[in-house]
Order: sequence, then structure tokens, then C-alpha cells
Amino acid sequence: MRLNSKARTFLSFFLLLLAFGAMTTGCRQWLRIGFKASAPVDDGQAAQRKVRKRRATTTTEMRGVWVSNVDSQVMDSFGNMESLAARISQLNMNALYPVVWNKGETFYPSDVMVKYGAPKISGRYGLGNLKRDPMADWIGLGNQYDLDIVPWFEWGVKVPADSPLARKNPEWLSRDSSGKVSFDQDGTSTSYLNFAHPDVQKFYEELVVEFVTKYEVPAIQFDDHLSLKNIFGYDDFTLNLYKKETGKTARPAPDAPEWLAWRAAKLTQFVSRISRAVKAARPGIKFSVSPNPYPWSYQNYVQDWPAWVEAGLVDEVVVQVYRDSMARFQGELSSPVLDKLKGKASLVIGVLSGLKPEPMPADMVRAQTAMVRDFGYAGVVYFFQESLLQFTAPGETIDSRLNVIRQLFPSPARTP
Repeated sequence: MRLNSKARTFLSFFLLLLAFGAMTTGCRQWLRIGFKASAPVDDGQAAQRKVRKRRATTTTEMRGVWVSNVDSQVMDSFGNMESLAARISQLNMNALYPVVWNKGETFYPSDVMVKYGAPKISGRYGLGNLKRDPMADWIGLGNQYDLDIVPWFEWGVKVPADSPLARKNPEWLSRDSSGKVSFDQDGTSTSYLNFAHPDVQKFYEELVVEFVTKYEVPAIQFDDHLSLKNIFGYDDFTLNLYKKETGKTARPAPDAPEWLAWRAAKLTQFVSRISRAVKAARPGIKFSVSPNPYPWSYQNYVQDWPAWVEAGLVDEVVVQVYRDSMARFQGELSSPVLDKLKGKASLVIGVLSGLKPEPMPADMVRAQTAMVRDFGYAGVVYFFQESLLQFTAPGETIDSRLNVIRQLFPSPARTP
């Protein structure tokens, strides 16, 4: 088809304008956000990109957000995922922690899950039918928008009581002091996989090694669900092991000091096995955990995470300091435990930006972020993306909320 002179002139002008505009930051950002991708980033192109390194250093602040699948449509499509990545990049933040393990299912294809009788990928969000790989998409978006992508194994050692993993491996389940294998978690009957059991340890080691071998990420993270309620641990396997190792035959009370310490030591051994396996499979990767403040985490969930730091098992700790009072927030940041651990791992503070029924005022988010900086921590990770960007407290608008974030992060945080 031949073009007339006017058409040729217009086309030449448009191409010249596009070439010039592509040299400017504003146009590049417009091109990224203005045209939504409808398919995952090409694997061949992604493989040729420079491997990202973590930005949280002594000179670079961590500015992250947990990406939850709850109260959110972010997992429904690649376009939704890209919109979030673009917005976070625009706001001069630098990390996303997307959920990849939840309710006994993975949000990426896993042959290990199939091996143990579970679905290859979660059927939620159409993943089973559409053959999407959200983790590959997140990595591509991280490269595109210059964000660290840290997969978040949210449910730790918990699974729904009716999940394939629980049904097919009943010997893996921990029991509480009354003999029950489940408890209610937000309306879901939930069980603990017994981290003292060698088969459970083997499953998790295979799961994380498969993940870090398949996906090139700067870190992986487990959170407060890598734990055990102190009323659990009363299954025959664990009690017999306790008796064998301690010589004690009496049934211990849930809060008995020696029983707490023994279970905490078993969890530390499990974390050590997972951490070492991950780092052997992917040298240079960071192992991150996001616990509740200590000693509450130890007394209630046998999670002695300061011991993990002291032993060199974790590289980053994002402490969930979810407080709606500045006095209580300051009290946790002033913890002697945290002060002692500075310099031994990257210490980041998890800040609650709100929940759907309880939005956190933006001024509180601003004040807590400022206090984290005043105390000299390595940065913040907000829980979670929807409450940070969408949920509004009385008297707020979405624009006013976003303006607070822009004021907190007026310029990018880049690795020198």
C-alpha cells in the first residue's frame, strides 16, 4: 500500500517524536504504564537481563510492600500485577514481597507439590486453566520496573486441615494438648505440619530448593507462620522424641520452660536446614524472615528468631511491629533485643498500613515510617498493598493518601 505525501510526513514526524521522547524519563514511564502488557515477559529476554541485587544496604533504604492475595484482585490478571508494580515504582519504592505459598498451595507450577500428592499450582484466579506462572511474571515486572521481587512463603508450616497435603500425610500433623489436629484461622480449619518430623523437613527442603533453582530471586521470605502455637506439639512422634532426648516422661504443660525451649530448638534446626539448602542451591541468595516481636514470638509460638540471627541463619528480619499507638510502636523499636542484633542482619520494620475493616490513617503510617528512620533501621515493608494504596481512613481520599507516600519517598532509593 502506498502512502500519500501527507501520510508520509505525519508518519515521519511521529517516529521522530517517539525516538526523541523515548530518551526522556517521563516518556519511558508513560510507555511502560500507558500500554498494558497482555502476556508474560518473554523468558528469553528476561534471561539476558542483568541479575538484580538487593537494594537494602547500609546506604540504601528498603521500601517494600507485601503483596497479599486477600482482599485484593491483584492475582486475577497479569495486567493487575503490572499496574501494582508500575504504581510502586512511581512512588519511589523498591521492593515487592508477593505471596507464593498459601493454604497448602503454590502460586507457581511445582513438581514437588505433585510428588507429594498436591496440585501443581493453585486453581485459584484461573491459574490451573490459564497456565499462567505468576512468579515468572513478577520477576519480569521486577526487571521492567526496577523492583526487588522477594517471594513470600506466607503460610509457613500451616495448611488447611482438608488440604491434599494434610489428607495424604496424616502422620505429618501436629496435635494440640487435647489431641486435636486443627484450629480455626480466620474461618479456615488449619493444621500444622510437624517441622520436627523428618518427612516434613524433606518436603520443605525440596520445595524451596526447587523454587530457588527455577527462579532467580534476590531472597525468599518466611513469616510468623513458620512457628507453632505453644499448645501444639503433643502428637506421638514429637512427645516420644522429647522423651528420648530429655529423659522426661511426664507430659509437659504448654508453657513449661524446658518444653518451650526444646520445641524452639527443633524449629531452629528446621530453619537451619532450610536456610543452608537454599544457599547451597543458589549461592548469594538472602534468607529473610518476618516474625512477631520477641519475646512474644517465643512464648506463644516457640519462634526464637534472635537465635537464628545469632547463628547466621537469616540475612534479613522484617519485624512485624503492627501497632496503632505511637507509644507502643516506639516501645517495640526500643527493644534491647533489636539493638543487640543490629549489624548481624538487615533489620527492617514491618509497618501496618491497614486492614480492610480497619484502615490505618496515613498520618500514622507517616509517623511510624519517620520513627523507623529515626531509630536507624534498614527500612520498612508495609502490610499490605491494598491498604497502603486504596483503603482510606475517615477524612482521607486515595489522592491524599498517595501524597503522603510521595512525601515519604520524594526520590528513588537506588543502589550506589
